[in-house]
Amino acid sequence: MNWLRFLRPRGLFVKQVVSFFLAFIAVWFVAGMIDVWMSSARFERDARGLLERADFAALAAPAGRVDLADPVACRHLADTVLWGLADQGVREVSDFVDLVAYFKDGRLSVSVLDRGRLACATAPAPFPLLQRALAAELGAGAARGNAVLRGQDQWALTRRVALGGGREALVGISYWPGWATDTDYVVPYDLLRTFFYALGIGTTFVALWMWLLLRRVRRATQAADRWAEGDFSVRIADRSRDEFSALAERFNRMADALSRSLHLEKALGGSLERNRIARDLHDTAKQRSFVLGLKLAELEHDAGGDARLLRTVAQARALADRLQQDLVDAVSGFSAPAIAELGLREALSRNIDDLLGGSGIEWALELPAALERWLRERPMLAQELLMIAHEAVANARRHSGCRRVRVAGERFGERWLWSVEDDGRGFDPAAAPLGMGLANLRWRADQLPHGQVKIASSPAGTRVRVEFDADAPASGADG
Repeated sequence: MNWLRFLRPRGLFVKQVVSFFLAFIAVWFVAGMIDVWMSSARFERDARGLLERADFAALAAPAGRVDLADPVACRHLADTVLWGLADQGVREVSDFVDLVAYFKDGRLSVSVLDRGRLACATAPAPFPLLQRALAAELGAGAARGNAVLRGQDQWALTRRVALGGGREALVGISYWPGWATDTDYVVPYDLLRTFFYALGIGTTFVALWMWLLLRRVRRATQAADRWAEGDFSVRIADRSRDEFSALAERFNRMADALSRSLHLEKALGGSLERNRIARDLHDTAKQRSFVLGLKLAELEHDAGGDARLLRTVAQARALADRLQQDLVDAVSGFSAPAIAELGLREALSRNIDDLLGGSGIEWALELPAALERWLRERPMLAQELLMIAHEAVANARRHSGCRRVRVAGERFGERWLWSVEDDGRGFDPAAAPLGMGLANLRWRADQLPHGQVKIASSPAGTRVRVEFDADAPASGADG
């Protein structure tokens, strides 16, 4: 639903508010559980201290000498002890006044014993848990100090004390976590608890928010460090829909642009260097080889009828002609049109046209648009494919005697195929001479991502086939 997508948190401010709310709920719940446990432990400790400190004989003194056989007098004694204990508890124990308010529910009880037997007890009847605790203490037959009976999140504390004259009082206090919810006044403990609530919520929120934000900043920093080292294959992975993710996306686009610019600059630099080498070869070695041919022609003319010398000169002229042809091929390869300037299709067309011009050999180029787009972002790979095609076409012209040459690229599963085919007389790849440049073909294929070269030749023609991965990243495949 569109309206549900609209409600998704997108901005940092919205995420901060949502995070604060969730942190508040979580901390409030956890703090509440801790508070229940701490309140129970604190009140149990204070109640134990109250029962241990209380002088029950003095608390019973206002009732005077009581005939325990008289139910009214016995009840009066029990009430006197209970309210005396309540008065002391209100003065000494925090929040005890709230517990006293639940006297009507049987949370505080005093029973009077006459020589170990129950004479009377305060009303109303004790709470069930407290009732069981009092019964257990009465059945013990002797004072055991403070005894506690626990049940889930409640407990009952009992103590058997002497009142003098063979009389005893069995005092019980019952605690449950809900008694403090009706407190309508604030004590220092409440203020301290509220302070720690706020501190816990704020600290938790800030820690959580800073951890999440710093983790995202750390990812961006790591990517920037890799970019500074020249590795533009890394991107900032941040899928959050907020201002920071938008900034990360802009940085990623900047890295893409820098990567393309650097690889284009590298390709242009390589093209300029190849052209310089081609000019140097043309102006020096090629001219000298041409002069060498002229000198050999003069020597052949001067040899006259010396058959042995003429045979040696003929061999030298053949080597000079081969040297000239090798230099022509080298200059042609070095001066191949720059892909960065023209694109692979135009550069390859010009290169093949230069190689086969005047030979009468027909040629065809089949370059899929998908491969051309893919190579446009990987100019160094495109340059390797251009040089592979150049080497294979040059070999076809020089050695095969072919009439047709076909250069093609196609997709095969997760790999690209690049092939150069001719209809010449073929050759034996295992016995091929060094001048055919098969080592160069294999070396250039190795520069492609997981590249492999296969050469198949028969009397019907030769096929040079190069395979390489189609999932090479634009920023990392070229070096």
